Amino acid sequence: MSEQRQGSSVDRLELLRERTRWQPEVGEPRAFERWERAGVFHPPADGTPDENFSIAVPPPNVTGSLHMGHALNASIQDVLVRRARMRGLRTKWVFGTDHAGIATQVKVEEALRAEGLTRHDLGRERFLERVWEWRERYGGMITRQFKRLGASLDYSDERFTMDPAYARAVLEVFVRLYEKGLIYRDRYIVNWDPGTRSAISDLEVVQKRVQDVLYLIDYPLASGSGAITVATVRPETMLADVAVAVNPNDERYERLIGETAVLPLVGRRLPIIGDERVDPEFGTGALKITPGHDPLDFEIGRDHGLEPIVVIDEEGRLTAEAGERFAGLSVDEAREAVVQALREEGRIVGAQPYEHDVPHSHRSGRRIEPRVSLQWFCNVEPLAQRAIAVVRDGTVRFHPEKWARVYLDWLENIRPWCISRQLWWGHRIPAWYCDACDETWVALEPPSRCGACDGELRQDPDVLDTWFSSALWPFAALGWPEKTPQLQAFYPTDVLSTARDIIFLWVARMVMFGLEFTGTVPFTDVVIHSVIQSPEGKRMSKSLGTGIDPLDEIERHGADALRFGLLAMSSQQDVRYSPQRVRQGAELANKLWNAARLVLLGIDPEALPDPSLATTLEDRWILSRLERTVGEVDALIDSYQLSRAALTLYDFFWAELCDWYLELAKPRLYGEGEEKRAVSGVLLYALERVLRLLHPLMPHVTEELWALMPDALREREPLLASARWPVQASKLIDEHAEREMARVVDTVVELRRFREEVGAQPGTPVRAELAVAGVEELRERMARLARFEFVDSADGEEVVFELPVAGGAVRVLRSEAFDPDQARARVRSRLERLDSEIERLRNKLANEHFVARAPREVVEGERRKLSDVEAQRERIGAWVAA
Repeated sequence: MSEQRQGSSVDRLELLRERTRWQPEVGEPRAFERWERAGVFHPPADGTPDENFSIAVPPPNVTGSLHMGHALNASIQDVLVRRARMRGLRTKWVFGTDHAGIATQVKVEEALRAEGLTRHDLGRERFLERVWEWRERYGGMITRQFKRLGASLDYSDERFTMDPAYARAVLEVFVRLYEKGLIYRDRYIVNWDPGTRSAISDLEVVQKRVQDVLYLIDYPLASGSGAITVATVRPETMLADVAVAVNPNDERYERLIGETAVLPLVGRRLPIIGDERVDPEFGTGALKITPGHDPLDFEIGRDHGLEPIVVIDEEGRLTAEAGERFAGLSVDEAREAVVQALREEGRIVGAQPYEHDVPHSHRSGRRIEPRVSLQWFCNVEPLAQRAIAVVRDGTVRFHPEKWARVYLDWLENIRPWCISRQLWWGHRIPAWYCDACDETWVALEPPSRCGACDGELRQDPDVLDTWFSSALWPFAALGWPEKTPQLQAFYPTDVLSTARDIIFLWVARMVMFGLEFTGTVPFTDVVIHSVIQSPEGKRMSKSLGTGIDPLDEIERHGADALRFGLLAMSSQQDVRYSPQRVRQGAELANKLWNAARLVLLGIDPEALPDPSLATTLEDRWILSRLERTVGEVDALIDSYQLSRAALTLYDFFWAELCDWYLELAKPRLYGEGEEKRAVSGVLLYALERVLRLLHPLMPHVTEELWALMPDALREREPLLASARWPVQASKLIDEHAEREMARVVDTVVELRRFREEVGAQPGTPVRAELAVAGVEELRERMARLARFEFVDSADGEEVVFELPVAGGAVRVLRSEAFDPDQARARVRSRLERLDSEIERLRNKLANEHFVARAPREVVEGERRKLSDVEAQRERIGAWVAA
C-alpha cells in the first residue's frame, strides 16, 4: 500500500479490512524506508555524553555475513538504542566494519589460489589493490543484512578501520606507546601459525585434544658414565636442544647437575642444569631444553643464559639448522625421520601413547609451532592496573557480574602482547630501519633519510594485530584524536554488548586504551550475551552442518519474529537455538496485527486514548496490569534481562489483554453509546502503550500499526520510532481490581477445566448456580467465556457437582451438556490415573540412586511434575468430595 493510500482514516480502515494477517515481507521494508527517510538514526552531535546515549557496534568483519551471534547481539543493542531514542535522548548507534586482517587476507588468498596465483606473484601493492576490490565487492553485505534485521544503526556515518582518519589514529597510538617505552621490538617465543605464516596472540589459540606418542630418549653423558633419559612428544625439536634440565630437589639427578650430555644425531654438548620449574612427575623428570620452540624452555633458557636455536621455519618445515638429513621436511615428516634415526642408533628406550591438549590456530586450524621470532610487543601491564581498578570500583559493570571475575583474572596475570603480524593487509607498523647503521625510526611520518647516517630507510613489512586497532573503536570511530563534535557528544559510550569469547581479545583492551588515551572508560556497562548453539546443543557452524542462517529465518518468519525469538531464548547461559521461540515471535506479530485490527475497526470513530473512561472492573484491571507491566519491563531492560522483558510483554499482551480483556470487552465494543465510547478510550490507551513497549523488540509491525492509529495520535507523533516511551502511571494501579479479576479468571479457568474433564458437548452450555460474591457485573461475561448458563437459584434442582472456587462455589446442575453418571465415571478414572502417576513419581524420587546420579535439572523436573500432578488431584478430588 502506498503512503498516499495510507493517508486517510478511510483508507487505513480499508487496509485493515483487507489484510487479515501481518505480512512481514511487505511491511518490514516499508517501515525501514520510513525511518531512513525521516533521518531517525542520525542524531545531531549536540550536548554531552551525560545528556545523550550511545553504543558502538562491535564492528563485524568486512567480508562477513550475519550469523546468529550477530543477530542476537544486534537485537539486544537495538532494544537499548530504540528505548533511549524514545526517551527523548540524542541516540547514536555507531556503525562500522573491521578490516579483519587475517580473515580478509585468507579470503583473498583463497580467491587467488583459484586463479593459480599467490600474493607473492602479485607483490604487495597489487595484492592490496585486490583486497580493496574485495572490500568494495563484499563490504556492503553486512550493512544490508543489519538493515534487513531492522537495526537502527547510524548508517549515514559509517566507519571502517582502514579509513585514512581511523588508520592515522591507530598509528598515533602506536607512536605514543612506543615513546612511553611500552611498545618495543624483541626476539621472543611466539605462537607461530604456519597456516597464515604469522605470529598470533595467546587469545587466538585454541586447545585441541591430540593423541601423540611420548618417547623416552637416552642422551649419553659426555663423561661416558651412562645416559640421562628425557621424555618428549616432539622428538623433531630435539635438533634445537641447548640443555637438559632437572629439578634440583630431585634426588635421582642431583649428582648430574653441572655435567654435560651429548645430543643424539647432532653431537652438540648440552649442559645439565637445575631448575625448579621442571616437573619431576612428568615423564622421566629430565626435560630437554629447546628455547627456540617451547615457551617454558624459552623462559628457562633466558634465565640460564642459553641462546635459542630455531629449526622450524615460517611454513612449518625444518631449516638448515636441523642438519642436511632433515632440512626441508615438514614437521610431521621430520618427526618420523628423527624417530627412525634414533631407533637406528638405539637411543629410544621406550614409547607410550600420550593424550594431551595441543595449541592450534583459531584461524587456519594448523597446529601452532612455538618459535623464537623478532616481533613487536606491547607491555600492557601498566595499562592493566587502571583497567582492573575501574571494574573493582564499579565504574565499569559486567552483566552478569560473574564475567567481571573472568576479566580481572586475566588482567591480573597479563603478559606482553605480540602486536605484529606477518601479513600485508592491515595497519602497517610505522617503523623504518636503516640497514647501514642499524638505527630504527618510529614516527607518524617517515623521515626521508636516516638521521644518523643519511642512509636509505625501509619500512617494517609487518602489520598490526587487528585487535590493536579494534581496541580504539569506541573513540577512534568518533574521530579521535581530533576533538570532533561527535566525540564530544557521544564519548564515552554507555553500553557494550558482546559475547564472552572476546572479553580478553577486545573488552579488556578497549578499557585499557580508552583510559590511556581519553582519560575515561569507553563504556560503563558490559553486557555478555548468550552463545547460541544449534538445536542439538552443538557449536553453530556452516562447515559442520550445524549453522542456521538468520536471513533464512527472516525470509521464513520475518525480522520481528527472529528478533523476538532470539531475545526470548537468550539468558545468562549458552542456549540452544529454539525454532519454537521464533515461531512464537511470528505468532505474536500476527496476534498483535489482528488484535489491533479488531480494536481499530471496532472502536468509536471519534475515540482517543483515555484511561479516565474506565468504568468497569475489567477496565480498571487491565489498566492496572498494563501499568505494572510498564514498570516491570523498564526495570528488566535497565538490568539487561531482555529475555524476561520479552516474555513479560508476551504474557501481558497475549494472556491478559487478548485472552481476557478483549473477550470481556467485546460486548461493549460491539455495542453503542457511552459504553462503547468508554471501552474505546480504554482499548486505544492499552493498544498505543503496548505498541510503544513492544517497539524496541519488534519495530516493524509496531511501526506499521502505528501508521494505522487515529489521526490525532499520529499528528502528535508521526513515527513510533521517535515517539515517547511509556512512563508508568502509578495512579492507575488498582490492587482491588487485580484481586477481584484474579478471582474471575481463576473461576473461568476452573469451569473450562471442568467442561474438558467431564467431556461436555462443545456447543451446549453447562447449567449451574454461581454462588460467588462480588462478581455480579461480570456474571454474563463469565458465563460466555466459560460456556456456562448461570441460573438465579439451584433450589429444587439436582446438584451433580460442586466446584470450589475463590470466594464461593459453582453448583453444577443436571443439563443436556453432559451425562452425570458418565461424567462421574470419567472423573473417577482420571483420579485413578493421577493416583498412579503420583505413586510412580514418589517412588522415583524416593530412589536415592536416581536422586544422586541423575542431573539436577532432571530431578527438579520430576519434583515439579509431582507437585503439578498432586495439585490436579486435589482440585479434581474436591469436585467429587463436594
